[in-house]
Amino acid sequence: MPYTILRTKKLKSVAGIIGSGRHTFREMPTPNSNGAANVHVGGATTAAGLANAVLAKLPERRRKGAVLCIEYLITASPEAFTRHGGTMPDTGGYFDRAIAWLKARHGGANIVSATVHLDERTPHLVAYVVPVTKDGRLSARDFLGGAAKLRKMQTDFHHWCGKPFGLLRGIEGSKAPHQKVSQYYQALAAAEPVIERSDLAAAVVGIQTPSYKALLLRAKTSAIQDKLQRSASEALHARQMALDRQAVEFRQAQRALEDLEITLEKRADSLDEVDQALEAALLKAGREKERADRLSKQLAELIRRMPEADVAITPH
Repeated sequence: MPYTILRTKKLKSVAGIIGSGRHTFREMPTPNSNGAANVHVGGATTAAGLANAVLAKLPERRRKGAVLCIEYLITASPEAFTRHGGTMPDTGGYFDRAIAWLKARHGGANIVSATVHLDERTPHLVAYVVPVTKDGRLSARDFLGGAAKLRKMQTDFHHWCGKPFGLLRGIEGSKAPHQKVSQYYQALAAAEPVIERSDLAAAVVGIQTPSYKALLLRAKTSAIQDKLQRSASEALHARQMALDRQAVEFRQAQRALEDLEITLEKRADSLDEVDQALEAALLKAGREKERADRLSKQLAELIRRMPEADVAITPH
């Protein structure tokens, strides 16, 4: 019977987010991809865009070394899907319920990207979530902290997403080790055997059939090619990550500059208001001075005329 598969990975740095995003968005060589189109569900569509989306969601106050993002990988046993003889379609259905489950668990606003990969052996959903709690804290521990919470997560996911499609939950409390996300991708990339049992039986007794010799030659050639491709890919990956980090840093600097411009504009507006108030006060003061000067002249004129009036009055 097929099982539900739910894996998580904690991403604690911008570099880690970009590295994961480059694989998800096929910005680096993906040997196990058959080139089929993937389905973008929502959110960021590039590694740099993913990093920016995560940074935009982070609270200003957070613990040093905190998990910035959780990567969810959601799929099922291969035999559950129609491409391998099962009943579940490659898109919709199961993955739609998985997205709804993530929204209920984290809040839709905290899901910064989601993509269904159809270009590998088994369809799977990759979603990136910023672990912000309802009270605004950044805390992956609230969601993934401890064995009890992880067991409950697997049980809830199976109940809401796997059970309606007839999928089984893994045995609760089993000592079987869980695959990491990276190990899951390595398993997908494993090549199917291309040699017959008879060729192997012959090789055991020292006879190398043409097929076995061709396989050895291909293996040797493939190892050399893989080494060269890996070296080139690593150099390209390092260069691209440096460019992505620069793009993120540039965006952060640009955002800081925009904030500074807004602050300066507000201060300039305040200075304009002060200037206007000062100008109005000076204008009013000028008018008051003119009025005071007129009254002073009138008073002086009255005082000047007062003696003349006294002389003019004589007793009868």
